[in-house]
Amino acid sequence: MLAETTISIERKLQMYAARERILDRINPEINKAIDLHKFLQATVTELGKMMEVDRCDMMVVRKDAELKIDFEYRTSQHILSSLGLSIPLELQRLSRTLNLTSPIAINDTQTSSRDPIFRQLAESLQTRSLLVVPITLSSTELLGFLGFHQCERVRNWVKDEIEFVESIARLIAVGYQYTRIYQEKEKEAEINKVLLEIANDINIQRDLAAITSHTVKQSLAILKADFGCLAMLDSNKHIYFDAVSQVGASGQVSSNSLSPLPLSEYPFLRRTFSDKRTLVLESTDTSELSRFYLEKLFKGQAALVAPVLIKEKVLGILVLVWSETRRRFTDFEVKLAEGIASQIAIAMEREQLSAEVLQLRRELKGRQASNVMVGSSDKIRQLIEKALNVAETSSTVLLEGETGTGKEVLATFIQQNSLRKDGPFVKVNCGAIAESLMESELFGHEKGAFTDARNRRIGLFEEANFGTLFLDEVGEMSPAAQVKLLRVLEDNIFTRVGSNETIKVDVRIIAATNVDLKEAIERGRFRADLYYRLNVYPIKLPGLKERKEDIPLLAMHFLDLHSKNTGKSFSGISDSALQLLKAYDWPGNVRELDRIIQRAAIPAKSRILTVEDFLSIEIFQDLAPQVNVPEKVKLEIELGTPLEMVERQLIEQTLTFTQGDKSRAASLLQIGRKTLYRKLEQYQQEK
Repeated sequence: MLAETTISIERKLQMYAARERILDRINPEINKAIDLHKFLQATVTELGKMMEVDRCDMMVVRKDAELKIDFEYRTSQHILSSLGLSIPLELQRLSRTLNLTSPIAINDTQTSSRDPIFRQLAESLQTRSLLVVPITLSSTELLGFLGFHQCERVRNWVKDEIEFVESIARLIAVGYQYTRIYQEKEKEAEINKVLLEIANDINIQRDLAAITSHTVKQSLAILKADFGCLAMLDSNKHIYFDAVSQVGASGQVSSNSLSPLPLSEYPFLRRTFSDKRTLVLESTDTSELSRFYLEKLFKGQAALVAPVLIKEKVLGILVLVWSETRRRFTDFEVKLAEGIASQIAIAMEREQLSAEVLQLRRELKGRQASNVMVGSSDKIRQLIEKALNVAETSSTVLLEGETGTGKEVLATFIQQNSLRKDGPFVKVNCGAIAESLMESELFGHEKGAFTDARNRRIGLFEEANFGTLFLDEVGEMSPAAQVKLLRVLEDNIFTRVGSNETIKVDVRIIAATNVDLKEAIERGRFRADLYYRLNVYPIKLPGLKERKEDIPLLAMHFLDLHSKNTGKSFSGISDSALQLLKAYDWPGNVRELDRIIQRAAIPAKSRILTVEDFLSIEIFQDLAPQVNVPEKVKLEIELGTPLEMVERQLIEQTLTFTQGDKSRAASLLQIGRKTLYRKLEQYQQEK
């Protein structure tokens, strides 16, 4: 029961003076935030002195609904300290029986009929009289409580005093809210500043690999992470890792973490490429996804996995890993990671690259040596000579040849040996672009130029400025697209769709076609004037049937490449198998040979590909009679022949059957290769 008496005027004046001192601590300047910790501690001290209590404290509500005493005032060191004490109050249960938004005054805790928990609390804190005043931002958001304790004597809490403390509690709530709003705005401004810096870097850089690498490094510095990378999903459903960056702890990356991961073997990883929200992973989480990322793939205690979204499709993920145990991620950190992932998406979209093209570029960079046309025939030597002659010029080149003859490989070879080798090399398949999109694809468009033009887009001609533009399958272009292409080829000047601004570029054109353009002109399918613009320096690529002498070199080249993919070590291809390959006409040319070698290598059991490895493929079954394939023979031995002589005849006849293929001979004889070599050396010495 509260005393009805009021306090004296002098006492009220003292309270108002204390209230003014507390108000002065709330910084009135808009562009500065108050030090909330100092403000609350000073307020508790001021209130403790003003209320003349033994102890005054402030209990703050934690996220788990637990109360903790963070601020305290005591009249002397003899008073029991409660600072840092956690109080496991069940606020939801208490709210059903008590109004936690109103003050609770207990004059004598020993005789009070209040909830027993208050008596237990008073006993643990050695409190005889207790006044608890809630601090609320609204009727629903409880921040904490102000507690006033009289430790040894009973005190009657006066109504005017309680109302005074309530007014102070409202001031504390205002200061808290002001600081929180300021901090949120400050964090928002910080996010925008960081993302603006990244956006500026993206605009300066032209190479996507450099952009992603630099952006991931910035992410580590900003978010204080130890490891970061960009994980992409290619067309074969393999996850591979690019733009890998690491600071701090060594051993962050496991030995196999950079190897491509087949999604079929790790189906739970689909979630990272299907969820369009950032995943927060912690070592305390026992989920399969968290354990895989933090234990097997990367060594860490926490990670953020932010999706790289382009047109609502997840093309990749930004992975950031922390090696040490840390506090929970804040909304600020999650939003910042999402913002950085969005910047990467913008860069990817600007470059018009998909995950598949990124993968191809990455492989191409690591296999520069294989970009040269493989072969030793006269036709190939002449082809390379022509390519080198034109490479040093800026002349337009027209590559003609059947599908699979290597037109794109030759175009790459010309680019790499030209004066523009350090400039961009932009490739486009003309037959794969819809007629309605061709102009926008080649020349770009302004925002609002048509219904779906939400942003300005840089066209391929502008992207290839000071470099080379490779127009593949140019014979498949529609008549309307041919007209638009002809205009820019005449003077290298064009305008973006929806713009009047004239743009001049310096672009070298390499065009390729698998159709006879002269025949297409006669049928009215291709413009003669465009053909003459493109046909400045024509190069005809021969089909594989015209240079069958190159098949052995090509076959071995592809076998070496696929040795890595199959995990096998091949030493060669038998002569009879090469005869079989030469007997085929190869309508799919070099590309078809590549696929056939790969197909034969997968089930092969020997280190040398044999005729048997190819006969299971349909196209060779009818060709077998044309090839001089040794028939299986029987070995006749006269009775009485010494066992050693029988063994020697068997080994020599088997080697004849395998055409000298020692590995296959050892396999047929079911003996080790070392044993076979030792026997052959013995026979050689006996001669």
